Amino acid sequence: MTGPGDQNPQQPQWQQPPAQPDPQQGWQGNGPQSSASGQHPTGQSGQQSPYGQSPTQSSGSGDQQSGQYGQQQGQYGQQTGQYGQQSGQYSQQSGQYGQTGQYGQTGQTGQYGQQDTGQYGQQPAEQYAQAPGGYGQAPYGQGGGSYDGGAGQPPKKKLSKKGLTGIIAGGSALLLIIVGGIVGVSIGNSLHAPEVTVKGYLDALKAGDAEEALKLSGTEVTAADVLLTDEAYKEASGKVSGYTIGKTTTSGDTATVQARLTQGGESVDQEFTLTKVGKDAVLFDKWKLEAPELSTVQVDVVAPDDAVATVGGVDLTDVEPIAEGSYQLRALPGTYDVALSESDWYSAEATTATALGYGQTAEPATLSVALTDAGTTAIEEAVNTYIDGCGASTEIAPTGCPYEIRNATGYTPSGVTWTFDTRPTFTVGEFNGTGWSVESETVGRMSMTCTLTDPATGQTGPGGGGPVDFNVGGTVEGFTDEGATFVPLP
Repeated sequence: MTGPGDQNPQQPQWQQPPAQPDPQQGWQGNGPQSSASGQHPTGQSGQQSPYGQSPTQSSGSGDQQSGQYGQQQGQYGQQTGQYGQQSGQYSQQSGQYGQTGQYGQTGQTGQYGQQDTGQYGQQPAEQYAQAPGGYGQAPYGQGGGSYDGGAGQPPKKKLSKKGLTGIIAGGSALLLIIVGGIVGVSIGNSLHAPEVTVKGYLDALKAGDAEEALKLSGTEVTAADVLLTDEAYKEASGKVSGYTIGKTTTSGDTATVQARLTQGGESVDQEFTLTKVGKDAVLFDKWKLEAPELSTVQVDVVAPDDAVATVGGVDLTDVEPIAEGSYQLRALPGTYDVALSESDWYSAEATTATALGYGQTAEPATLSVALTDAGTTAIEEAVNTYIDGCGASTEIAPTGCPYEIRNATGYTPSGVTWTFDTRPTFTVGEFNGTGWSVESETVGRMSMTCTLTDPATGQTGPGGGGPVDFNVGGTVEGFTDEGATFVPLP
């Protein structure tokens, strides 16, 4: 084995660096530390570790040799001054070749006779152009060629900060797209849940928008549904003022949604049914609310035929009754005013009809008319007119009157006069569906005077009869502009 200063007969003479105007200063003993980037360890100038020393394993990028030979240390791996500082990359040799810190020293191989191709004549020109000063940085310690260690291959480029930022940004964007997609699907499902349709329906009811609610539920409206309009519903009180959505159950293409409605200070439990009718945006189920069975309000009108009843401000003139004076109307949840058209003769106390929730029939709201003072007076006048008419009769048996005197004498009466001994009193009853009944309270008494003629002789003489007791009775069927219409009992 030769020493560090001996020449290897198979190696060329060491080539010297070009002379410089200023000679190189001697190296100090605290040279740069060896690191993963290829810098040499500190040591005395010119000192080399023995060839036989085995290098230790390292994860660095070139500080240690990968062959049998030791790692040479020296001051020549880095120069100061005009030569330019040689970077630690020049001390790296690929493959099995050793690292040197001396100018022009070939990398050591497993065999002494092999030389590194990294001599001056074979060094790439672009390396010189990178050195500051008059001389380029020559990769003195780095051998060229195509050895097993990868020499000759272009060095791997480190990812720039901009590129790394782009990759991170791209990855973040992809992550955001994935997360956004998941969130979007989740939001989409929640926006297309069955209870969302129910909420829209109940919100329309809260806002008093009957037509929108009916549209959302697909409720068919006919001419008889006079309460299923915005106008009628806006007049209603005790509408749905709040709600709470409960459990939703889905089975196949059918969903049921439980809800608790707040209506007129009461809580009403209601179940809504929905049917799946396809997809929205390919991914999301579309649900259609099945028309709930509406509650009905019943209005019974006990009034003359010419009376006009109104429910929720809508008159029932064109509505077919289910029975005489009885009407049933479908209605959205709410309380509706029930009233009778104004009349001088009678009136009915206004009332209300409440459609509570769905599928229920409310207690009938009854409009029973009562006579006004004018109506009572008109009836009294009509009955008294009737009595007076009977009293003014010239017949011993007035037609349509409650009294008469029979002639059993065979004489012919004439000049008949009726005189009231006592006028009857009477009462007027409640409207009974056909009119107001009139009944005697006290009995009347009438007497009659006349002239009798003997048909055989022609002789005449005074005649008469009575007193006769009678009662007055009948029905006031209605009113006209002239007053009440009294129909006496036969």
